[in-house]
Amino acid sequence: MKLFALALALSSSLVSAASWQLDNSQSSLHFVSVKNEVVAETHQFKQLSGNWDGSKVSISIPVSSLDTLIPIRNERIWQYVLQAEQFAAITVSAELKQDAVAKLAIRDSMLLELPLNVTIATETVALNAKLRITKLSANTLQAVTEAPLMLNTNSFKLTDGVAKLQELAGLNSIEALVPVSFTVRFNQQ
Repeated sequence: MKLFALALALSSSLVSAASWQLDNSQSSLHFVSVKNEVVAETHQFKQLSGNWDGSKVSISIPVSSLDTLIPIRNERIWQYVLQAEQFAAITVSAELKQDAVAKLAIRDSMLLELPLNVTIATETVALNAKLRITKLSANTLQAVTEAPLMLNTNSFKLTDGVAKLQELAGLNSIEALVPVSFTVRFNQQ
């Protein structure tokens, strides 16, 4: 009987330690740029990949998946702002322990404030995110920004690239503060 209980306990811990993979088809990341002080445009990254191992979330955002709906603008942002030739992806990581969401019942959600480490090119900046985490099924979790993250391009030392983009586009200004919102869905493997 003790052997059976031990085997059951081991199998339960293995299930909880299973890897969770980001489902790109059910995830999205959007940001807003403001130019000439009053013109706001929404853009997106079309590809996200990542995993959660029960303690750390890691997400990779290929720079080449940027879609601003204007191909020449995409190319200029890749080249001058995000330095795509040297840095192929933006990365996001966060510490999230399994027990933080273990008590969620299916279809229940919780608010969680979580520091995210965001790396763009050579700079990593910690941004505090207010997330709503929902357990959609026994094997599916979804995290959605409850409020946009305010990413400051100056904090990532992107100022020169943004200035070059502004010059090439003939703009009076491009705001340094960029609101970012996302939905990420993870499926347990």
